[in-house]
Amino acid sequence: MNKGMTPKDMVMWRNKMGLSQQQAAERLGYKDRSSICHFEKGSKPITPRITMLCELLMEKHDDKLAQRT
Repeated sequence: MNKGMTPKDMVMWRNKMGLSQQQAAERLGYKDRSSICHFEKGSKPITPRITMLCELLMEKHDDKLAQRT
């Protein structure tokens, strides 16, 4: 983990995962999409904890994709 996520990184992560803002919020432990919206607009900082969770979820996602091939 070199640096924190930027708002653009958050959007790219969510799109690569194929998630709506609501689905991303639920995966990251939020009740609704408002936090994801704030992260993506840059009005709320993306914490190291959220960055790490996104990375872990991406690894799990990539592992599942690899198993399908």
